Amino acid sequence: MSPEERQAQRRARIVEAGIELFGVKGFHGVGVRDVCAAAKLTERYFYESFENREALFLTVYQEAATRIRVAVAEAHAKAEPEAVAVARAGLEATLRGFRDDPRLARILLIEAFATGAAIGEARLDVSQAFADDIAAIAKGFHPDIAESGVSAELIGNGLYGATVYIALRWAFGGFREPLETVLEHCLFFYEALNERMTQGEGEARGRALGTRKRERSHT
Repeated sequence: MSPEERQAQRRARIVEAGIELFGVKGFHGVGVRDVCAAAKLTERYFYESFENREALFLTVYQEAATRIRVAVAEAHAKAEPEAVAVARAGLEATLRGFRDDPRLARILLIEAFATGAAIGEARLDVSQAFADDIAAIAKGFHPDIAESGVSAELIGNGLYGATVYIALRWAFGGFREPLETVLEHCLFFYEALNERMTQGEGEARGRALGTRKRERSHT
């Protein structure tokens, strides 16, 4: 094994230790020595890959977000090609990921706001990436969304925000409510968007049909 491969292995062990400790004890309850002890490495190897605790948390945060995004993408790929079905699949994957691994929920929903400015920009980038995914899906199912006066970008941010705060409340409460109950409350907003857009598209088709009939009647 090359020195680079050994370093990559050590780094991966530190990141896994960070996920465990930050996800259980929180950012302020964990020090570099705690991480090294959990990873069974000396502090020398910690600083080989990370400048400080904040730098490790940033990597841990990004890794937690990636795990959720991968789960969502896999769920979307298996869903029926229909707007609400895709939304349901993505939301269920997100909520299940939080419930089944509460460490990810704590890192993404709680501890990310406890680190101050250290990861502020990264937090905005991750949030916007999720919102952009939602906006892209909305545009995919409703290509004429902009013509209806609705901004897919603003809707994406709004739907993401609603989902995050419902999930945050669920996590704070110890995931007491059944997943399906929380899922239905998250899905409500996506269903409302789909109903609004479907209704608008139906009205637009009706107007177009009426125009064509009038044009034929004058020929």
